[in-house]
Amino acid sequence: MKLRAVVLKNFRGYVLETKIPVDDLTALIGKNDVGKSTILEALDIFFNQAKVEQGDRNVLHTGEETIIGCVFDNLPGAIALENVSTSLAGEYLLNSDGTLEIWKKYPTTGKQTIWIRAWHPANEGFDDLLLKKNSELKSQIRAAGLENQVNLTINSEMRRALWESLGDTITFGERFIRVDQADEKKLWPKIEPFLPAYRLFKADRPSTDEEQEAQDPMQHAVKTALAEQSEELSRIAEEVQRKVSEVATNTIEKLKDFDSGLAAMLTPTFKKEPMWERAFYFSLTGENAVPLNKRGSGIRRLVLFSFFRATTESSLFAQKNIIYAVEEPETSQHPDAQKMIVNTFREMVEKNGCQIMITTHVPGLAGLLPLKSLRYITNGEGHPEVAFGDHDEEMLKRIADTLGVFPDFAPALSSHHGIKLIVCAEGPNDVAFLTAISKIAHQSDNSIIDLNTSADVIVMPLGGSALKDWVNHNYLQKLGTPEYHIYDSDNTDAYARACDKVNRRGDGSSARMTQKREMENYIHDQVVQELFHVQIHIDDTMDVSTEISRLIRAENPEGFSPETVKRKLNRLGAQKMTLELLQSRDPQGEVLGWLRQISEIVRA
Repeated sequence: MKLRAVVLKNFRGYVLETKIPVDDLTALIGKNDVGKSTILEALDIFFNQAKVEQGDRNVLHTGEETIIGCVFDNLPGAIALENVSTSLAGEYLLNSDGTLEIWKKYPTTGKQTIWIRAWHPANEGFDDLLLKKNSELKSQIRAAGLENQVNLTINSEMRRALWESLGDTITFGERFIRVDQADEKKLWPKIEPFLPAYRLFKADRPSTDEEQEAQDPMQHAVKTALAEQSEELSRIAEEVQRKVSEVATNTIEKLKDFDSGLAAMLTPTFKKEPMWERAFYFSLTGENAVPLNKRGSGIRRLVLFSFFRATTESSLFAQKNIIYAVEEPETSQHPDAQKMIVNTFREMVEKNGCQIMITTHVPGLAGLLPLKSLRYITNGEGHPEVAFGDHDEEMLKRIADTLGVFPDFAPALSSHHGIKLIVCAEGPNDVAFLTAISKIAHQSDNSIIDLNTSADVIVMPLGGSALKDWVNHNYLQKLGTPEYHIYDSDNTDAYARACDKVNRRGDGSSARMTQKREMENYIHDQVVQELFHVQIHIDDTMDVSTEISRLIRAENPEGFSPETVKRKLNRLGAQKMTLELLQSRDPQGEVLGWLRQISEIVRA
């Protein structure tokens, strides 16, 4: 199951019912004390049964119940209710969007209750079938004359038959269904095992022993390993309880011979479930036997992110969905490490299907995040408001302005006011290829400028979906400087439209598409052999990086991914090219043609 939204009401600053959409990678952005950490801590309460304290209730509504809800998709196809397989959809337990919405309500006194917000049959007498016992369902089945059409021992069949009997007269409405009643057939124990695991890493240094353990990622490895073996551990616990209960029962029987009254007062009972996590404590210990959780926060976090990276390569973490929530991952980290952190998060999401939630207000980190992951939180009208949407230009501008996210080329513009041309390629790999080839060409023909050193031209990537990419696009529109666009031809229709739009500007800008599929198709087979030790014949239309990765992994399953191959080809392979090798792959002189046109525009 994947978390798709959080619902908060009367929890700290969230006095009104507020829904926060959640993506695979979600970044909560906003000023201090607007409610970013509140969301992560609410989820810790929901998933890990942390306690709702009096201070967690909104200060103006302390007498009202607090609500923390979660919305899920990627739902199990089948679920066992009353020990018979059925489905959440078949039992009408999904909301109007077709997702599973679970609310935990925390009253001011008494225990929490758990509810499902469902789009459920609303016909009188048919709106509470899930709460009815077998005998009640049988009576209703017989009253409807359906007793010969269903198995009267299977409740789910009887419910389905009753709902289907309504035909076109069935009506639906929103209904909250209690799922945690003290009944052997209650729904919650059947649903809870499908929920994702949730791990919260706070920004502040831990202050209690329990929190110190939580800051040690190895303990999370223990928790995850135990979760993977949950069924086997439950079987072991049941077998131990059975055997111990058998001994206890026999003991009571023998006691009757001595004192029947005393024996009658004794009942074999297990006071609590086994605490498997306390049976395993594993930590990383450094010099002088100093435990990891006693090291500085910067060191601890570097190990934590290394642990994150390790999870992307471990089959252990592929068994159960995990949500990692990290407050301010940039804390105590160098800017270079911040880039690695974002790349790590993206890799985790793509490779093993986990979800990542972070809070941040650092421009260097926020600028690298995907637009669709951004959630902008402000405090409006006395309560938090959450804005999202990768097409919301106004919201993106507010985020960029609030955090101070500037375009990649801002330093160059501030140093060189006479920029004559901006060369726009799709991504950083394309930029690496063009700049490398321009240097090689310049060494043989100084009429071709070296894009690495020219003060008159900026080469920048426009592709991508990060906030920094949006800032780059938005900033370019204000400069009035001609642009020279080069698009790959792997997405012909979309890029043809983009080229046409640029060419119709009338401001000196121009755009073209590569004749070959991508920049990698201009690199010579000889360079591939030198870099990757594989034999390949590159043509104009093949997906070069994917094919090279396939050849490498045929020999070594842990070999380079297509993304890594692509990066190495453009950043290292292009530097190994010569004009002779380029002429062999590009006899029409397309690449040198681009560079000559760029040079002529700059020198005009």
